[in-house]
Amino acid sequence: MSVRMDGRQKRITDAGLTLWFGLAILFLFAPLAISMIYSFNLGVVGKQTSNFTGWTLEWYPAAWNDLALRRSVQTSLYVAFWAALIALGMGASLGYALVRHPSPSVRKWLSGLTYILLIVPEVVIGVSLLLFYAVTGIPLGAATLIAGITPAAIAVTALIVRARALTLDPKLEEAAADLGSTRLKTLWFIVLPQLLPAILAGGLMSYAFCFDNLVVAAFLTTPTVNTLPVYLYGSLQYGPAPSVYAAATVVFLFTVTLLGLAALCFQLSRRSGRAGAGGG
Repeated sequence: MSVRMDGRQKRITDAGLTLWFGLAILFLFAPLAISMIYSFNLGVVGKQTSNFTGWTLEWYPAAWNDLALRRSVQTSLYVAFWAALIALGMGASLGYALVRHPSPSVRKWLSGLTYILLIVPEVVIGVSLLLFYAVTGIPLGAATLIAGITPAAIAVTALIVRARALTLDPKLEEAAADLGSTRLKTLWFIVLPQLLPAILAGGLMSYAFCFDNLVVAAFLTTPTVNTLPVYLYGSLQYGPAPSVYAAATVVFLFTVTLLGLAALCFQLSRRSGRAGAGGG
């Protein structure tokens, strides 16, 4: 009897967890699905309506022909590229140092700094940077915006590279040293190829985060340097145009693609790590 009761309780628990998971997924992705569907809504007299009036593709060309929208896309691509490039170099170095720095105290200090970059609210970072630039007299522009959104991307890249660095076999580096290799050559020919998939994954993740950044960018954009997320958020104040839904759909698909590529790179990194451990 107890075995039957245990089996029934397990089925009830599994059903409850499945229902809860389904509701959570619905809560998270239903707004995204609705936004994507309404990007094809015909609307009324060029205006978006709460009622779906018909299917059309005209809002995607309309979004592309919107000069302000297109400039914001160009700014986002430019800013995200340089921010991700900086995060790629600094984050990869930081991630490797989190594992291989010879001083335990330095590793702890770097770990604390990395997590601080992630847990500090973005609104605090945005306000602090805006105040700093105002006090120092540094004019706002693309460079200040890149500097503002880069720190979090550095932390993301560092943690991804750190996860891969933990799986590296130090015996390979020791063998290279025994064969007369310098530290620089060992780093270039032994360590870097093993870290490369994780570095690529971190770069793609950083690019996606920098491209989609809204909170920090809202404090640091200017009338001439405006990113796409800030533009889309500002357009909602006057009622969303149909082209805004189309642009938001493209941004979502673009972000999902980048995250998918990052996941693929990270999976390749894990497979190479397991292969290296098996070979060792």
